[in-house]
Amino acid sequence: MVTQILQSLLRDLPLKIVAVLTAVFVWFYGVLDRTYTTSFTVPVKLATTEIKKVMSEIDTRSAVVTIEGRGKDLLGVHLRQFEFEVSPPEGKLGNRQVKLPVEKLKLPASVTVRSVDPEFVEVRMAAAVGKVVAVQVPTRGEPASGLTVVVARPASMVRLLGDEDDLKLVNSVYTETLDLAGITEPGTRRLRVILPEGGFVGTEPESVDVNVAMEKEGARIFLGLPVTAVAPEGRSVEFEPQEAQVAVAGPASKIASLKPEDVSAQIKVSGLQPGDYRLAAEISLPPEFHLVKCEPQLFDVTVK
Repeated sequence: MVTQILQSLLRDLPLKIVAVLTAVFVWFYGVLDRTYTTSFTVPVKLATTEIKKVMSEIDTRSAVVTIEGRGKDLLGVHLRQFEFEVSPPEGKLGNRQVKLPVEKLKLPASVTVRSVDPEFVEVRMAAAVGKVVAVQVPTRGEPASGLTVVVARPASMVRLLGDEDDLKLVNSVYTETLDLAGITEPGTRRLRVILPEGGFVGTEPESVDVNVAMEKEGARIFLGLPVTAVAPEGRSVEFEPQEAQVAVAGPASKIASLKPEDVSAQIKVSGLQPGDYRLAAEISLPPEFHLVKCEPQLFDVTVK
């Protein structure tokens, strides 16, 4: 009986496979050729404005676009990344209504846009003003073993241009990140200033010189460094031991001048409920130095 069933199933097997594949193809073609309506969310951002005025606010950060088209066209649409970039309107300053530029989505000609919600966004146009701010240099990576890299803060400040209200919240800006692992010799590096988020249109100058020094790395060990606890009001903390052994590394020419009071070890218990814990101490050092090791690595802490 089983043999007869198998023989029946295997009879004309190539033809059966062709028939199944043909049916799948016809179904798939029908799905792709059918008309559908679908929606997707498009982020909205402000375009760069001219240096004399700035778009400082926008009342929406995304819009829902509803489109209609055949399945094969919509398949490609959903694989793309879209974005509405709002350009500054012509004319006077103040609050302005700007229509979202659907044509810049560059949808296939066979795809129809049924709606955009919202169709208009409101932006605030204001005159750009300037403020002198400090410059900081972020770093990543580690220099070659046995060497330390000292990155000097740029000697000159920059003038940040943008909306007056946004400028009140900013006192410093950052340059592009400097990779310490890629530095093989000392010298001057020219780094571009990165605009902070908000209604800012530029800086004067757009980049700054940063002096990079290299020298051999030195190390010191501080014995019996006192450890303190930082706890919220209403909490008491007990911990053991109350001293730590801290190994520090940094520029060999400056390591001898590092004093015990320049190094702090704190156990922070903010947010912890009463109970027993094993916690690491937070070690604070001057910018040019870094922690090598702290002993003990964990402290027995009781929060009351």
